[in-house]
Amino acid sequence: MRELMSGDLRFDTVMKSIDVYGRLAFGGQCVAAMMLIAGPLLFLTAAVLPFVLWQDSRNEALLFWLGGWALALIVTLAGAGLGVFAWRWSGDWITEWPGYAVAFGFAAAGNIALAFMLTSAPIPVPASFAIAIGVVFVLGCLVAGHLGGARVLPEQRQRALARRR
Repeated sequence: MRELMSGDLRFDTVMKSIDVYGRLAFGGQCVAAMMLIAGPLLFLTAAVLPFVLWQDSRNEALLFWLGGWALALIVTLAGAGLGVFAWRWSGDWITEWPGYAVAFGFAAAGNIALAFMLTSAPIPVPASFAIAIGVVFVLGCLVAGHLGGARVLPEQRQRALARRR
């Protein structure tokens, strides 16, 4: 029973829970990166496509133009908000360039897969979004512990445990 109340056990439990939060935060940041990439692409698409498709009907083109810009703005702001929210629980290793590169790489691949599912695959639209976002989130959670800076955590844990003894 004395071991259960020791400071070492509590410290180790806290470190493991931070690791879980860090993994979830990195998955959230991968999804946020998806949104930050998709926003400007929606904006560019909404700026050109309505006037190409609806050359005869300016009112419809204007409606889709404004609606596309509003959607792009909402997606970009939501991505920035999710990224800042998830950043609170991220470790230092996430905020280094390898973490950003991996997150934006997963995000780009997720957006390409989403575009394929929306245009070419016989998958319903809500399922396409759920699959793409879910896979990117899970991949972010799984790879988070294997990024370069994440190896610091076990070393820090061992040093902290040695200092407490």
